[in-house]
Amino acid sequence: MVLDSSILRTDVDDFLSLVQKMGKITLSGAAKQMGVSESTVESWADFLVEEKILGIEYKFTTPYIFMNINDRVKSRSSFSGFEIKEAFFNKASKRNIPRYQAVLLWTKYLSANQDSIKIAFMEKVKERGLPPEKGHMLWKKYYDLLRSG
Repeated sequence: MVLDSSILRTDVDDFLSLVQKMGKITLSGAAKQMGVSESTVESWADFLVEEKILGIEYKFTTPYIFMNINDRVKSRSSFSGFEIKEAFFNKASKRNIPRYQAVLLWTKYLSANQDSIKIAFMEKVKERGLPPEKGHMLWKKYYDLLRSG
């Protein structure tokens, strides 16, 4: 981990930055550039592909990973909150991703998807006939609960 003036960065953060910078990169290429094993990069990539943060494509038998921006836009209001959070941490645990890294990834996921989550939440508020000001108050509480580790 590297401490960057105001934020804590992990190897996974560096991995995501590398993928973003390169556009597309092989698993072995990412492992070499980061100085970690290919199996470690593969574990991160599998998890991040499953969470639709990264995409993967194959050229012959070589996997290339890339940032998956389009799926994030497509799933604008399909967030289901606590079920997703529980599934997220269960998947991370099954892939032997340390808890602290899973918490950091979850925080990044929430931050990147906050607008989509809020839209879905406010749609539910409207469906239930609650006034918007009550919805905004409930949203703040709900989002705080999602952010808690």
